[in-house]
Amino acid sequence: MNYKSENISNIGIEYLKKIKYTFLNETTNFREIRLGDITENVIYRSSYPIFRIQPERDEAYKELIIDSGINCVLSLAENNDGIERIACIADWYNNIFKKQNVIGLDIQFDFNFDNNYEKKIFHYKLKQGLQFLINHKGPYLIHCNAGRDRTGFFTAILGLLCNSSIDEVIYDYLLSYGVKFANLKNDELNYTTGKIIYDQIDTIINGNLKDTYNLFKNIEQYFINDIGLTTDEIDLLRKILQKNI
Repeated sequence: MNYKSENISNIGIEYLKKIKYTFLNETTNFREIRLGDITENVIYRSSYPIFRIQPERDEAYKELIIDSGINCVLSLAENNDGIERIACIADWYNNIFKKQNVIGLDIQFDFNFDNNYEKKIFHYKLKQGLQFLINHKGPYLIHCNAGRDRTGFFTAILGLLCNSSIDEVIYDYLLSYGVKFANLKNDELNYTTGKIIYDQIDTIINGNLKDTYNLFKNIEQYFINDIGLTTDEIDLLRKILQKNI
């Protein structure tokens, strides 16, 4: 892999200055996404919003939701039927759900697809989520269960579409394991964990991640050729994330 953990932690110093929230605690994993040109108070990421066995955690999570003004939710962990069953437990989630501002994508995250059909389903669900984001007003929340892998990939491609460096993407991914973990220098576990998101991005652009000059172009082609967004949709998505609309 073409990065050093020391470089990532140095980038992290500047990245932490940008984001509005880091952590309430290890289980919420709630924070603002400020990758590349994504502006403040547009989009957030987190672990699953509702843990019924941890009411104090759920109440604290609710405060974060209200404070950030979340208006639209993309759940990568379940379909719409699953959301309907769970939404009634939390009043804030139920309110957003009743406004039809929640979508359940139920994305199965596995880059070792057994066949092309599974890959097409994966990309179709990404397209659904991105078009839902385009057609609804934010601020947005993206979550899965732990808020690491599925959410990490989704937010990574959004960041790269908005001119983020791959080092910044890796640091944001590592933050999902804690600030201390993300800031470790020359640590093998930190390196190995960062390699997960690095390899995923390298895979979707056909092994061309070392070609940093054409990174933006290659990511845009992934949105067009694999996910299936139009250039107009990509431009609109970028404007939403950069608050140029």
